[in-house]
Amino acid sequence: MGRLLDAVSFALVGGAALAFALGAAAIGEQRDLAALYWLVVGGLVLRAAVQTLRPRGGAR
Repeated sequence: MGRLLDAVSFALVGGAALAFALGAAAIGEQRDLAALYWLVVGGLVLRAAVQTLRPRGGAR
């Protein structure tokens, strides 16, 4: 199960990188709303990747 979560997290990081790249390209083309959208999506996907790998606190 751990390897599956690692793979999902790496895929999410790749998706976040793609979203950030699309946001940067939209900034270069002066499309502000599209840039804002892609940068927010990138941030949310990156947060999901971190939450996937964060250890749970309850069980010891």
